[in-house]
Amino acid sequence: MSILTEILFLYVSVVYFKKKERLLKQNYKGKKIPCGIGIVLGFVLTFYTFFIYCYVSKINFLVIGLSFLAISAVGFIDDIFGDNKSKGFKGHIKRLLKEHELSTGLLKMIVIPFVLFAGSLYLTEDILKTVLYTVFGSLSVNLFNLFDLRPGRCIKALFVFLVLFGFFINWSPFYISLLILLVPIFIGDIKEVYMLGDAGSNLIGYIFFVIISKLYNISVNNVVIWIALFVVAALNLASEYISFSEVIEKNKILKYIDGLGRKN
Repeated sequence: MSILTEILFLYVSVVYFKKKERLLKQNYKGKKIPCGIGIVLGFVLTFYTFFIYCYVSKINFLVIGLSFLAISAVGFIDDIFGDNKSKGFKGHIKRLLKEHELSTGLLKMIVIPFVLFAGSLYLTEDILKTVLYTVFGSLSVNLFNLFDLRPGRCIKALFVFLVLFGFFINWSPFYISLLILLVPIFIGDIKEVYMLGDAGSNLIGYIFFVIISKLYNISVNNVVIWIALFVVAALNLASEYISFSEVIEKNKILKYIDGLGRKN
């Protein structure tokens, strides 16, 4: 039922934004299409997770549901009101100090770590785990936001990472359901019907974090989470010096995977 609801909401949202000419932004080809449609996925995942919480009464699902909503919503605010006047943490801080403007990018950098910190602390009551989850989750959200530069790339990156870590993941029905719910929005994204925007790419990063951290239950001594944290941190750092798009274009395998299903 959730996937049918998602398809309906996607269709209605795209038709509405195109008809009213709202939230239309140029993609990498210069084509104007609706942006921020990831908010639809945000609502679908939120309601789906709340439904599970009502059924099994496990607080983990309530925390994850609220996090889905908050992380997607703050990304949607950035999709609507964001601009390119400042980039990166330093750029947003300088803008705040010099121009006395709170950019939507800085708002996102504040809200997302706070959501992760509050949820982790409530569930674990362990400051070490809380700090670890906050750093890992924040870096994951930012990383997948960086991948969202070409149609379908962000969700493809998630699938690639999950394949690499798949052997170490305990694939619960909830994880599989999350990935299934990504299929409809992935199809529209890769076909250039709309763009995920920060509202969607933020969610993809959070989904990666949730699956790797096993609903916040994994031990901080588990080597997998430390490897994942190292990889995510390294890629975030690398993004400051290299272009992921250029790296993908120069690598035949990555270029092939990146181009699968995309319009020429």
